[in-house]
Amino acid sequence: MGNLFESRTGASFDASQPGVRTLQAWVRSRNPVNVQLSDGTKLDGVLRWVDAEFLALQPDYEKQPILINRTAVAVIRMLA
Repeated sequence: MGNLFESRTGASFDASQPGVRTLQAWVRSRNPVNVQLSDGTKLDGVLRWVDAEFLALQPDYEKQPILINRTAVAVIRMLA
């Protein structure tokens, strides 16, 4: 039986997937990334954590991370 998120959206957080492993490596390395949203907005910062639903992006100019719904993300690029 899956969690509530899986039952609502069909999505899950499978750490064996290459994309999830890459995101986790970027969190550990604390290298800056560029996140482009599906509406064209571009955000730069450091990924603090990822889960099945959100990315936490820490921009240089913010004290608190920005939570980004993963369904809104078009592209993530490592900058360093």
